[in-house]
Amino acid sequence: MSLLNISKKPISILKRSSISEVIKKLLEYNLSRLIVVEDGKSIGIITEKDVGLFLFSETTRQGLDDISITKIMKPILFVDESQSPEKSAKTMIENGVSSLTIGSDVELKGIFTKTDLVKYYLNNISDENKIVDYMTHDYINTHTAAPLFKVVRKMLEKKISRVIVKNQNENPVGVISFRNLFRISIELGDVEEDLEYATLDQIRKGFLSEEGFGNISLARDVMTKGLITIKFNQSLSDACKLILENNVSGLIVLDGNESIAGIISKTDIVKALASSK
Repeated sequence: MSLLNISKKPISILKRSSISEVIKKLLEYNLSRLIVVEDGKSIGIITEKDVGLFLFSETTRQGLDDISITKIMKPILFVDESQSPEKSAKTMIENGVSSLTIGSDVELKGIFTKTDLVKYYLNNISDENKIVDYMTHDYINTHTAAPLFKVVRKMLEKKISRVIVKNQNENPVGVISFRNLFRISIELGDVEEDLEYATLDQIRKGFLSEEGFGNISLARDVMTKGLITIKFNQSLSDACKLILENNVSGLIVLDGNESIAGIISKTDIVKALASSK
């Protein structure tokens, strides 16, 4: 199968655009990445995670319109369309990226992500693999009553883009991602004016101080409620199907006693694909 069959046309943004424009476009199109273009060439890629880590760790008082997106964009990793999905999965894992582009800087033919490789796995791999053999046993979590500023600090410290939220009974009830924080940045608190007029200092204040955004100061106030679970002895194909049907990045894995055993994520499935023959 050609990589072009699993790829899609990327959404781009001009190099001269501001960080505020990047955030708005990510939210508007419900995307996790944008291709940066200049003079008809694809010169970089910027992801939701890159923006989040920068936004909540940078200490400059500059306005978002004064900061070039070149400060946070990454190089594009190109692959040839003749490369197999299995080899592409290995390329992703070895380089620690979540997407690959097909073509060159002057002719970008498509982009595919971990989600696209999960779809490929579901439709093309004869599955004898079990979740227990590929799941991640360790994961970062917090609690519904945890102060928001501590949650954000943990995300920055661990360089992760999402955290599992548990209730007082230690049951998983939601997730907090940078996308949740972006929306709060725009809609609430001190950032009442258009985002382009806000300073990084203003945006960080609501998340990195004990005051939060007024009545929004705890993990439960911003989390996306609900998580999908799966049993440890089910197949990776079962996991693929649930991930795609629910448009999530991972599932909570339960053991035989219905206790949390870990998570199975798109990354875990891509690793399985990379090791397949």
